[in-house]
Amino acid sequence: MSVIEWVVKIPYIPKQYDSAKAFFTSAVPTLGNITDSLDIQRISAYNLYDDFYYNRPETFRVTLRGDSDVEIYLPSTKKIVNATARFLAVDFDFQVKGGQDKALKALLDNIFKREEVQKKFIKGKRSLLTRGDLVWYVTADPTKPAGKRLSLNTIHPSSVFPIEDINDAYRTIGYHIVDIVHDPRDRSNDRTKVVARRQTYRKEPGGLISSEAMTFELGAWDDRFLSKDELKPVSVVMPKKLLPQQITALPVYFIPNDEPDGSTYGMSQVAGMEYIISALNQSVTYEDLSLVLQGLGVYVTTAAPPVDMATGKPGKYKMHPGNVVEMSQGDTFERVTGVASVAPFQEHIGLLDRWAMDGSGLPDMATGSVDVSVAQSGIALALKMGPIIAENEDKQLTIGGKWDQLGYDLIHGWLPAFEGIDSPTTEFTTTFGDPMPVDRSAYVSEVVDLYTAGLLLIDEVRERLEKVGYKYSQTLTDQLMAEQMLKNQAAMGDPYASSLDGTGSAGLIDTLGSYE
Repeated sequence: MSVIEWVVKIPYIPKQYDSAKAFFTSAVPTLGNITDSLDIQRISAYNLYDDFYYNRPETFRVTLRGDSDVEIYLPSTKKIVNATARFLAVDFDFQVKGGQDKALKALLDNIFKREEVQKKFIKGKRSLLTRGDLVWYVTADPTKPAGKRLSLNTIHPSSVFPIEDINDAYRTIGYHIVDIVHDPRDRSNDRTKVVARRQTYRKEPGGLISSEAMTFELGAWDDRFLSKDELKPVSVVMPKKLLPQQITALPVYFIPNDEPDGSTYGMSQVAGMEYIISALNQSVTYEDLSLVLQGLGVYVTTAAPPVDMATGKPGKYKMHPGNVVEMSQGDTFERVTGVASVAPFQEHIGLLDRWAMDGSGLPDMATGSVDVSVAQSGIALALKMGPIIAENEDKQLTIGGKWDQLGYDLIHGWLPAFEGIDSPTTEFTTTFGDPMPVDRSAYVSEVVDLYTAGLLLIDEVRERLEKVGYKYSQTLTDQLMAEQMLKNQAAMGDPYASSLDGTGSAGLIDTLGSYE
């Protein structure tokens, strides 16, 4: 075997989780069920970045200097993820063209509404950026009424394990979906025993997809790495069967975020910034401690402890307003001033935060800090928002491509198989809006000016205004266009009418009455 053949068959495995390893914890219940070392790292990373997002202190606990220290954890990851998601794949929608496009669009709209796909998509963007991977899952129930048989859901990527082609590591031929459930053999009252439930989809010879579900003892389900003798099945939940012949694609759609070359999996948006986030929490905790010491005060005295007159035993100083501390001649009792300023902490925290934002491509205005002069200048706004918009365009290509594939499979596989709608010539295209913030008032004013100058047709005006949220009503527009024609005819005998109604900007405003 040549060196080139060896490289092709054994791809380089990137060390994409190395920056997070120092923060991994072993207290993850599912890890005892995983045999592959890369899967263990991947799932540990998912849990870590989820903890970062939800600010769980057990993951990156700060170092305390005394019993009275107060731990403070800044929501840095949530700030980065939410701000990035705000400009990623905005206004998600789709178009269908060809074949039974109207009927298909209506059916898909109903499915998307019933399955709350828009809400799941928005939440999924945050999960994708936090964990680094997002998984969509298509299922069907033929016992449900027509039009309600398909389901679209997101599932946690830690439960999904791709099955690679033994001859091509870059080709996925199946998926295991694994979770932990009660052991069906356990008949005790407390039912504490658990097993691994494995749902498997696999491409079979001839192009069909098989489906089966079984339970196994923990850690003994992964036939990708374990021999047949090492597998320990417990029960058959669903015997192996073939999905309808129209379905030729696996129903699991894995979307990675910024995956490294040679990797199936993506990376968290804060990957590589773990130490900066940890340092931010440590620094703000130190600052808070300094403020406590400076505000409440620490005192020092050369005197002995006060004596309790009732018992004659040493007592404690009573530090509260109105209390008098009696001192012997020559003794001292004074306040320790501590640090004079926390400005160095503030500057250090600001530096760390700025590097975290810059490292994720986020400008300050993406997180709500808006300079009016920048917001009102189109060129300045484009330059300011350029880094995050450009980075998200790359992510959007991956998201849009996967949804194009999912939509195609719905139209050409799942709908014919379970809903009886066959439209082989229909195409599905994912669409997104422009993430760049728009000054709506200035935009509409510009459109009006262009129309008034005769540089735009009314249909072009309609298209442009729909982009900024105006809703088009065909009936009202037809009526207004008829009125417009009457006004134009009347204006033939009045040379001054054109500046007062239909052909001037006032006439355009009338025509725009068809927008809500």
